[in-house]
Amino acid sequence: MKKSLIALAALAAVTAASAQSSVTLSGLVRAGFQKDLTNTAANPTTRVATSAVPAAATAAAANAVGTGLSTHDININFGAVEDLGGGLKASFFTNFDTNPQRTAHLQRADTGLDLAGGFGTVSYRNTRPSDQLNTIGSTAVILADGLYNNTGIIDRSTAIDTLTYTSPAIMPGLNASIAYVEANDGQISVPTTNKTQLVLGAAYTQGPLAVRASYKMKPATATAVTGLTPKANMEFAAVYDLGVAKIGIAYDAATVSGASTAAAPSATAATANNTLSEAQARTIANLQTKSATGFSLHVPVGAVSIGLGYYTRGDQTVTEFGVRYDLSKRTYVSATTGKKDGLFNAEGYQGSQYRVAMSHTF
Repeated sequence: MKKSLIALAALAAVTAASAQSSVTLSGLVRAGFQKDLTNTAANPTTRVATSAVPAAATAAAANAVGTGLSTHDININFGAVEDLGGGLKASFFTNFDTNPQRTAHLQRADTGLDLAGGFGTVSYRNTRPSDQLNTIGSTAVILADGLYNNTGIIDRSTAIDTLTYTSPAIMPGLNASIAYVEANDGQISVPTTNKTQLVLGAAYTQGPLAVRASYKMKPATATAVTGLTPKANMEFAAVYDLGVAKIGIAYDAATVSGASTAAAPSATAATANNTLSEAQARTIANLQTKSATGFSLHVPVGAVSIGLGYYTRGDQTVTEFGVRYDLSKRTYVSATTGKKDGLFNAEGYQGSQYRVAMSHTF
């Protein structure tokens, strides 16, 4: 009898410990028909004409593929949360994605660790830089090339490491944060002075209103590149839910000052698609000396949602429109079109894109 009681007590202890932790597996699979902004084979007019097009670039353009069927997104996400007791909670996540081709391998994307309690939250991230301008978009807009891809509106470098402290609520709905950023991509062998940066942030959510702002200080070791000098920049985004629609606005200040002295890129193996002249290369670089603004609209009508986005930086504009129909809580179909006007991106592309797709989350 005594042994049975001990066994039951041990089982209860294990069950209680297990109840304090949870592990989640989620992901996304998306497939359909699309045309992206870098299409040249089916629509050569999307490529900007230049006075001198390298032969290597011409050959590469002839083989470019930007229109057709594709498994656009395949993502798998792992997460875990553990209740440490005493008001402390630890959590972990890591994301994996893959290219659309058959036999493509999974590769790790974002990874994070959090420790949360009454003191606030301390977070580590190995991720990509983010901008407030990219947070207001409608979930009905699903395109191959987002604002970070081939638009010139916003850009981001390679992966970064961040250590962030987020305060508990200073007042109802208001939190503040400070982040230390290294452009190291998880590699301690890279000097930590590689563009270290402090980012101050604030977030306010109350009722239908959500506001976020960040102040990115000038990178500690930033130096002038091709005539441009990095500087501190301010970002702001707000979304208001009217019930019948959500309206978003955003502002992204200039990130550099000066005037570009960039030369025309050479058509090496790594840049075989590049057809930019010197004047074009400088014009693209100078975009970041101007501020950017964004506007979004999301209208839900039952299982249907309609999205609109308009973003601009200098003479560059991006317009997006999409419709999404939810077949269930996890499966939906969508049709989206987008257009880029004004200048061109680093490989000389501009024009339109579209995507018709079916998506399933799990």
